[in-house]
Amino acid sequence: MRKRSIFLFLISLGVGLFHTPKSAKKVLPKVDPRFFVGTWRFKDRRGREHTIVIDPDLKLTIDEQDLSAKVSAISRYELSYIDKFGYKLEIRGNEARPVKFYDESENDTYDLMTISN
Repeated sequence: MRKRSIFLFLISLGVGLFHTPKSAKKVLPKVDPRFFVGTWRFKDRRGREHTIVIDPDLKLTIDEQDLSAKVSAISRYELSYIDKFGYKLEIRGNEARPVKFYDESENDTYDLMTISN
């Protein structure tokens, strides 16, 4: 009797370990990178005005200087870059447009303003 119960226990353990239920695939929302494309300006802590440009290929330029930053993550309302020094740069948006710029090297978040033409 004891051998039988050990055998049944081992069988049920093996079935439990190797038969894991399949999880349903999560449907990720499609991200439109064009949401982040454009030109904005912001003022830093010292009151200096800066211009951010994001090209259609998501190349980031600040004050006409290419930062050689690489896209590290993109979601519906957030675009993250890693610059050549390893700092994170983030563009955060709302339902309408990008509204915040976070610079990890300064540990500060700036409000983005649209440029009027």
